[in-house]
Amino acid sequence: MTFILAFFCFFPLKSYSQYYPALTPVSADQLPGLLKQLRSTPPGDTRIQVLNNLGNLYLSLPLRKPADLDISRRYEQQALHESIASNNQARKADALLLLGQLNFLTATPDSTERLLTIANDTTKAKLLLQLSFYSWYRTDGDDSYNNNKSIDFARRAGVISKKLGLTELTLMARRNIAIIHLNQAKPDAEAEMLKILKEYQLTGYKKLHYIYFALAYYSNNTSRNAKTYYYSQAAVNSVNSTHDNAAAGDIYMIKGMIDYAQERYNDAIRSCEQALGFYSRQAGMYDVSMPSLHSIISKAYDKMGKKLEAISYIENMMQKYPPNSMTDSITYLKRIGHAYRELKRFPEAESYFLQVSAILKKHHLNPGDTNLDLGSLYLDAHKYEKARTFLYEELAAPHANYSKGGQRQLHYMLFLADSATHHYLSAIKHQNFLNNQSEFKLRRERDSVVKTMEVAYKALEKEQEIKLKNQNIAQLKQQAIAQQEKLKQSQKISLLTGSALLLSLVVIILFGFLYRQNKRSSREMSHKNQLLYKLVSEKEWLLKEVHHRVKNNLHTVFCLLESQARTATTEARSALEKSQFRIYAMSLFHQKIYQSDNIEQVDFGFYIRDFLIFLQDSFDLEARNIRITQHIEPASLSLKQAMPLALVANEALTNAAKYAFEGRSSGEIRLMLEQQQQTYQLIISDDGIGIPANYLSVNRSLGMELMHGLCADIGATISFEIKNGTKIYINFAAEQVSKRPVEYQEI
Repeated sequence: MTFILAFFCFFPLKSYSQYYPALTPVSADQLPGLLKQLRSTPPGDTRIQVLNNLGNLYLSLPLRKPADLDISRRYEQQALHESIASNNQARKADALLLLGQLNFLTATPDSTERLLTIANDTTKAKLLLQLSFYSWYRTDGDDSYNNNKSIDFARRAGVISKKLGLTELTLMARRNIAIIHLNQAKPDAEAEMLKILKEYQLTGYKKLHYIYFALAYYSNNTSRNAKTYYYSQAAVNSVNSTHDNAAAGDIYMIKGMIDYAQERYNDAIRSCEQALGFYSRQAGMYDVSMPSLHSIISKAYDKMGKKLEAISYIENMMQKYPPNSMTDSITYLKRIGHAYRELKRFPEAESYFLQVSAILKKHHLNPGDTNLDLGSLYLDAHKYEKARTFLYEELAAPHANYSKGGQRQLHYMLFLADSATHHYLSAIKHQNFLNNQSEFKLRRERDSVVKTMEVAYKALEKEQEIKLKNQNIAQLKQQAIAQQEKLKQSQKISLLTGSALLLSLVVIILFGFLYRQNKRSSREMSHKNQLLYKLVSEKEWLLKEVHHRVKNNLHTVFCLLESQARTATTEARSALEKSQFRIYAMSLFHQKIYQSDNIEQVDFGFYIRDFLIFLQDSFDLEARNIRITQHIEPASLSLKQAMPLALVANEALTNAAKYAFEGRSSGEIRLMLEQQQQTYQLIISDDGIGIPANYLSVNRSLGMELMHGLCADIGATISFEIKNGTKIYINFAAEQVSKRPVEYQEI
């Protein structure tokens, strides 16, 4: 159901020709004229049309409220009553379709099913398509039941439409079924939808934006970014070329969601702002007051580092468009809470999350992920006992149905909270859960690879066996022809006939013997090769698993040192923190090995980028206005070189982050890795206060001794330059460099 929630929570109601049949929306500026016309028009066709238009107008208001829907329903019920009394089938059909829309918006689909009994066949097919849309849209109840119900309504509509020769409605019914198949991730779902798209194109139908967006969401959920971009852009192009303004707001809204999911945050803000422009003229699934739309813009500001803008924007929108429902209130409060948490203003964030919790308790609803929000907040604020309370409530909640990743995240947070509050046995249990999850995933991947290799090898063996048999058959055919020629000659020369027969017999025996020998040798060789394949595969996976276990154990030591540091003296805490960084450097190194396809080498560029992210978070460099820039050329290093070099980089970078900017309000750490013919040069520099000169010779610290010793181990030279900060040069011989484009990045 995740796909349906992500998909149809944002899909439009107003592009009626795309998802279910309905009338063209009536603009709000027609209200005075329609009211005047209603007062002066006698009973009859024109009056019923005016009633339908008034109901349609209130249904289509840009800022649609529950009271507007009540007014719309009164007009439509009056229109239905008068059309039945005058036997006006055309106006009756219009009233039924508008009432079907109202039932959808007010979540009363049973009322629409009752309308089927008084509708003609064409209108019945359209109402069934409305019910199909509602069934796949709804999020309550059993997902499988809702999907089956939607397919049943669509099939019934398709049967009626095909019987009446209504091609567009027939395609709409098939398209509804195809979308559910996309949601269920059926293997041929995309091909099914593309076939329907082609049939739409053959009919000359132009408004194809919603088919493209169904395909875009399917591609997004299956992590095919290139297709996601193609389909989403095709939908935008379609809505622009057809000038379908009724659909434009929803299309740009969905594009904003995809841009945000793919981390194109500037594009996400622009798309959502374009959606707001269209919504200001006409509502769709959303309107300008919907918090979910403004939440995407605020979250995009957060992701771009514009945290104050994120808070200011969402608070302004909450004042400008007060929430109309409990769901709206929760959406606003949670977004503001997360925005304050990003700013590390924990008391404000706590107040908003507690308001959400109070609303849910008041209405006797499950807390959802509110316990998780509060638990994460208290972890960030170092209020570990409070964090444990909410996180254990979340773990015990019957509604908690997390993915594997969600479970690992929850257990990791519980590990941190238990460690900080000295519940070490519980912490170890959570750590074991995390390790078991990782090992299970590794074993499953290993088994999958071995099974794939076995299948491929058996197929190759079968192919070779068939090829060998065909060769032998060809040889036997040639022998039979030779025998026939010899038999003809034997009729003339009896002596030669006997000799030819004997020779043929010897040849046949010899070929048979050679054939059996070759076949036996082939089987033995195939068996040995199969064993070798298995041994090589098992060796590689065992080595990866060793590195993975080493990484897990180092991570456990890291976390335990972190817990110990909280209660240690200042001097001891400093020593423990240095040990933590060295352990993390080794742990990350082992992680890169088991994640790599080549366990004999490590891409040092990828390693150092991940370590810089850890360094930035650990020393809160962003808040201290300390920037890290890097220019790293690709370098595949042997394990013998990479591990010491990683530890040297750790010492240099952590010293710079910790000591170089004391008394400074800003600064910059630069890291450069370049290849110079057959050698590499690693330069780590800062514009800080510089290392005291006596630390380079007289008072060498343990870290300085480590740097010199580790460089000596790999035959590298290390030198220091203290001028406008500190610059460290490390030169070492190049080994087996993999060529990729140079990447420039600023963290």
